[in-house]
Order: sequence, then C-alpha cells, then structure tokens
Amino acid sequence: MSDAQRPNRIEWLAAWGWAGLLLGCAILLAGLLSQGRPLDTRITALLPETHQAALIERAEQRLIQAVENRFVLLVSGESPDRLVSDLKARLWDSTSVSSFDDANLERPDSALAPYRYRLLAEPLASADSEAWVRRGLTRLFTPGSEANPRRDPFGLLDTWLEQRFDSSIRLIDGLPAISDGGKHWFVVSGQLSASPYDMALQRRLVTALSSFRDAHPEAELLRSGLVFHAAAGAGQAKWEISTIGLGSLLGIGLLLWVAFRRAAILASLLLPVACGVLFALPLTWLLFGTLNLLTLAFGASLIGIAVDYALHLQCARQLTPKQPLARLWPGLLLGLVSSLAAYLAQLATPMPGLRQMATFAVLGLIGAWLTVRLWLPWFSPHPHPMTVTIATRLNRLRLPSRAPYRWCLLAMLGLAAGILILTRLAANDDLRQLNPSPAGLIAEQQRVQTLLERPSGNRYLVVTAEHEAELLERLEALEAPLVELQALGHLSHYRHLAQAVPSPATQRANLERVRQAYVTALPELVAQAGLPPTLRESALEPLRAVPQLTLDTWLKMPAGRADNTLWLGDDSTQDDATPQLAALVALGDADEVAQQALSRLAASAHVQYQDRVATLSEHLARLRDQIALWLAVAVVGLTLLFGWRYRLRAWRILLPPLGAVVATLALFSALNIDLTLFHLLGLLLVLGIGLDAGIFSTEHPDSLAAWLAITLSCASSLLAFGLLSFSATPALHYLGLTCLIGLAATWALVPFARAETDRRISEPDHSRDGQQET
Repeated sequence: MSDAQRPNRIEWLAAWGWAGLLLGCAILLAGLLSQGRPLDTRITALLPETHQAALIERAEQRLIQAVENRFVLLVSGESPDRLVSDLKARLWDSTSVSSFDDANLERPDSALAPYRYRLLAEPLASADSEAWVRRGLTRLFTPGSEANPRRDPFGLLDTWLEQRFDSSIRLIDGLPAISDGGKHWFVVSGQLSASPYDMALQRRLVTALSSFRDAHPEAELLRSGLVFHAAAGAGQAKWEISTIGLGSLLGIGLLLWVAFRRAAILASLLLPVACGVLFALPLTWLLFGTLNLLTLAFGASLIGIAVDYALHLQCARQLTPKQPLARLWPGLLLGLVSSLAAYLAQLATPMPGLRQMATFAVLGLIGAWLTVRLWLPWFSPHPHPMTVTIATRLNRLRLPSRAPYRWCLLAMLGLAAGILILTRLAANDDLRQLNPSPAGLIAEQQRVQTLLERPSGNRYLVVTAEHEAELLERLEALEAPLVELQALGHLSHYRHLAQAVPSPATQRANLERVRQAYVTALPELVAQAGLPPTLRESALEPLRAVPQLTLDTWLKMPAGRADNTLWLGDDSTQDDATPQLAALVALGDADEVAQQALSRLAASAHVQYQDRVATLSEHLARLRDQIALWLAVAVVGLTLLFGWRYRLRAWRILLPPLGAVVATLALFSALNIDLTLFHLLGLLLVLGIGLDAGIFSTEHPDSLAAWLAITLSCASSLLAFGLLSFSATPALHYLGLTCLIGLAATWALVPFARAETDRRISEPDHSRDGQQET
C-alpha cells in the first residue's frame, strides 16, 4: 500500500464505527427473524394508494373483506360424492380452512313466511283476478306440488323466491352443483383459517390440492380466490430470487474474475454488496413492519450497482497505484448522489411496494458506499498482469480525436430516434397488463365467476339516501335500466338489496294488491277447487297484521348474510347532523355501452359509479406523468449542476445517460412497446447509472482505470438489472427491459464522451507491482 493511498487515523476510527453499526444491524436482523416477522407476497403492493372519498374507501374495504379470506373450488368427475368428500377432507386436514359453506341450499321459506304478503313478484303484481285463480288451481292440481291452500293459496312466497333468488347452484345428488351444458361442476367453498398472504397457509393449501389432483387424475378442478393468486405470486417471487439473483451474482462474479483473476480482489468487490444488504435488510424490515418478496427480488439487482464503487476504487489501485485516493472520492460521491436521486424519486410515489424497494436500494447503496470508503482502502490485493492487458486492449475502443463519420452517424441516429419518439411513442396504463398471475389461473377464476354468475367486484354503484325507505326506493329506480342492459347483453349480472327487501311503499302496494286478490280471486278459487268455504276466512286472517320486512331483519337472516357486503350503513360524520345511509349495487362484466350507461346513472347526486380497474389505471397514468415531469426536472437540474462544475465539459457527463434514455424510447417506439410507469422508473435507473459513467469519464478522461471500471460497471449493472427482463412479474419485466437497453446504450456512448481530449493517455504504473500488499 502506497503512502498516497494509506488511510489516516480519522478514517481508521470511522471504519471501526461502521463495523459497530453493521454488527448492530446483524443483531437486529437476527431479532426480526426470531420474531417470525411476516413476508408480504402481495403484488397489489405495487398499486398506488388511492385517497378517495371516505364512502368509496369504505366500499372498497367492504368488497375486499368479502372476498379476501374466501375460496371457491369447482370439481367435476365420476363419483362426485367421493370427490367432494375427499377434497373437503384433505383441505380440512391441511388446517388451511376454518369452515366450509353450508351445503344446504333450502330457500329462506320459513324465515320470510311472515312477510310473504308484502313480497309480490311481478307476474302476480300486474295480473288480473282470473290469472290469480289459474295460478292457484295449477298449484293445487300439479302432481308433486306442496301447495298449502290455507296458508298460501296462490303461492306468493314461492313465486317471489323463484324470481328473486334464482341461483345457478342446484342440488344434484344432494350436493351443490352448477350445470354447464351436460356437465356438472360440484361446489366446494369456504373460509380460510388465516390471511391469504400467509405463506405457511399457502403451502398447506397448495399441497392439499396437489395431493387431491394426484389421487384423482381424472377429475377436473377449477380454483377461484385471492389465496391462489397470492400463492402463485409468492412462488414466482421465490423462483426469481433464486434464479435472477443467483444468476446475477454468478454472472458478475465470473465477469470480475476474468478481469482481475485474484480471489482477494473478487472478495473485496463483493464485500460492499454484502454489507449493503446487511445494512438495508433489517432497517427496511423494521421501517415497514414487513418485507415484500418483490423487494428481495428487486434487491437482488442491487448487486449490479453496489459493486460499481468498489470497481472504481480497485481499478484505480491496480492500474495507478501512485495516484492518491483523494482524487477518487469526489467522483464516487457524485456517483452515489446521482444514483440515489434515481431511487429517491420512487419514495415520492404513492405505491407502498415501490417505496419499500426504493428504501431498500437507497440504504443498500449507502451501506455499499460507506464500506468502499471506510474499509477497502485498508486492503490492497496484488494485481494480476491480465488486468493491465484487458485495460490496455479495452482502451483501443476509444474514439479517435477526429472521427467525423462516427459523429455524423450518431447525429443521424439521434435525429431518427427523435422522430420515432415524437411520432410513434405511446403510453399504456391499463392495470390488467400488470397482473402477474399465470394465464391459466386467470382463466380458471373468470370461468368460475361466469358459472356462478357472481360479480367480480371491480365495478359497482354506490347509492345514498337520508333514510332506509328512500334508499330502497332509489335502488328500485335503478332496476329498470339495469334489467335492460342485462337483457341486451351489455351487463352480465348485478345485485342490490332492494331485490330482497322492497321499499316500504312497494311493500304497502303489494299488501293492498294481495288483499284485493283475496277478496276477488280467492272465493272463485275456493269454488272451482271444491275447497271448504271456511278456508277463505282462515286465509284472510293473517292479512290483518302483516309485519314489514326491513333491511336489518333481512341481513340478520341466514339467507341474507351474504348481502351484508352490499350494506354500507350510516355514512354521516360527527359534524353532519343529517344521517346518510349507503348501499352498493354490485355489477358484473360490462361492455362499453353499459359503462357509458352506468356513468349516466351516476350523474345523479346520490349515485356514484366506480370502476376499480379504470380508477387505478387513471392513477397509474397520473403517476406516470408525474415521474416523466420529475425526470425532465431532474435533467434540467443536473444540467445546471454539471454546467456549474464542469463548464464546457458538462455535455460529456450528460451524453451517456441522456443518449441512453433517447435510444431506449426510440427502440420502444420502433417495436411498438407502449410506455408504462415501470418503464419510466427503469429510465430513472438508467439515468442514475449513466451519470456515474459520465462523471468518471469526465473526471478521468484519459485513465485506463476509469474506462475499465466504467465497462465493468455497465456490464455488471446490465447483468443485474437486465436479468429482470426475464421476470414473469410484469412490473419488474418492464423495468428490466428498460435497463437492458438503456445500459447497453450508455456503455456505447461513453467513448463519445471521452473523445477529443488533449491529455495524454496515462499508462499503468508497474514499478510498484512488486511492492503491492496482497
């Protein structure tokens, strides 16, 4: 170690202080692991936090709670009794299920019997007395009919239930099932015993289903539920951590071994990476209370940029041992600041997952930089002759001082890139493109929802009123347009509370119509059917005092508990003296015509239309615009900063990163790749890494060590971030693809930034090779 590169006493004390801090992080990490802190597998953590109206927030929460901890399985095959029984047994033994739904599909006849005179289905509500008599006679003389002429001679309750509670689920061989053409799917549904994001529960559930498939290979099984998507996401994240992270590490390790051929140098290069991860992991975990697997997958790419600082230090020490390290620190500090700027931008996003990733990266980079600054000056491994050879050969890629044809080619490519970007670049913020679930699982989910005729929960109407009667009347007013949309095929299905509980006005009108029919039609029915005359008085007796069905009564009934999802209750605040009740209208699939009609319905002050996918897509679009604006502001700010420091040489710093951004956008335009938020986040990383290359090529324009470090830095970063382009998680794939193109372009532009310098190329100093410490 030369005197110029020997650390002083203050640096010695700082190095020990950094060692103590890392020891504290190690103890903290051990404590977090011993506490069993949960790992978060939610891909939805990448989605923005939507600060909407309190009523919409409550509606979202209610819908999430309704479906989050539930699952639905459809099984088809021979011997359905045996299949369903075995499937339930395996699920129960796995302890992943707390309860199964009651398979008893009997309608709520007994619960609704006292209210039957107020529940009048449309066929009877508008029918004349003759039609009422025909219906009564048909029920009495139909074989197998369970008509009770004394209790309900016209079958009011049966008619109501047939119309309002017509479900696709039927009892087949005593089991709940759905008929799909000539095929029967038997339903097994229930409640999970823990959160769908609990990885232990996911493993148990997946194992139980796998064992069932192995035991019954001839049976078909369809899955629906958040837990299956969470399990698929967790499995994918684990695979990417073990493959992308490991591939990045092995690739970078091989690259560095080829360049340096010394195990000690290789260890010194990877030491900052290990320290950066040790510093970032427990602090991020502690700050957020949990750690997302996507953060670990993204953190694996930290290897590519964290090693840059050590590369510049070791290349300088191996090739120019007489040069004081003090000349290196300003460039390294500027490189850290520019890289941190790219990550810190993500802290401003309303995406918890991205903020966690950014925090992990920022802490990791700081930890790696401090390790390089405080520890590596104490180690000076003996260089290998091949390092000098590689650096010398690599320097031949230097652009000649006069290369007009190459500059003209670069200018023409830049002009073509600008034209492509202006004329063909498009954006796409559709949230569905970010769905990381396998296509097969998505298809299963959609098929289950179609067979069950259940709304997906992505679209709904929120209806408000001051009191219950008014709320039910407003829900009834929506019935006609919704029925029309469904009849024309624009809306698959819908559900609201007034379908089960008519408004008080409707119930009064129904009761009056029933009383009128009992006066006019019942005597004729008794006469034609030959029933005893006393039956008329017995049938009229319950009509004298008929209770009114209320929402509270219905929602407490076993058959009405499922409708609790649609009831938001009182939405009034403490400062609002007027009570405000709210309810949902759950909607199924809707085409463009239906969406326009639903938007028109929401023109009323008491009706709101919410499309969750469209709303989140709009948030992504706004966020993309904000990031694009931040990128432009950052470029302007950095231009002013570098212009102040480097004067006329500032263009040399900006050419690699800005040229790479332009090249990446142009290639996206040529390949018809729509720009998303995550492409822009990738461009921020390209900007940060490219600025490192620009800074060092300007600080040390004729240094072989700087050019070798820049090349190894771009190559290692490309391996780390570029491998993310193979991720099955769309967000990480877009980010990785952007970095793959952008970093390659960055390296290709550095020779232009180093061109036309007047300084002589400094040759490596071999005089002290023998004096280097190993």
